[in-house]
Amino acid sequence: MALLPLAFGIWVNSTAPYPPTRAYSPAHCTRYCAAHSCRHATRANSPVYFRLRPLYAATVAGLMVGGGARYAAVNIGFYLVFISGLLLWLTYGAMRNARRIRQFRQLV
Repeated sequence: MALLPLAFGIWVNSTAPYPPTRAYSPAHCTRYCAAHSCRHATRANSPVYFRLRPLYAATVAGLMVGGGARYAAVNIGFYLVFISGLLLWLTYGAMRNARRIRQFRQLV
């Protein structure tokens, strides 16, 4: 379960219709859009993009705390290590609580 985010990232990158690139493409979104605001998105075809853009900018600013050179390491550490660990810990807690509830029911 802890490796699920990593497996999902590999799946997304391997099944994408276009190879990942940082260059701008007028035909479709690329990583250029993520870094420089998407020129393909308009309020008509992507209203959610414009509502979530401030949250995305805040997330990037938070990940840039270590500086631009450490952005990738902080990104991987946060999303693949911290979030995976948190999900594993929460799953363990839920399973432990379910076991305790079963034990208490047997006592009653």
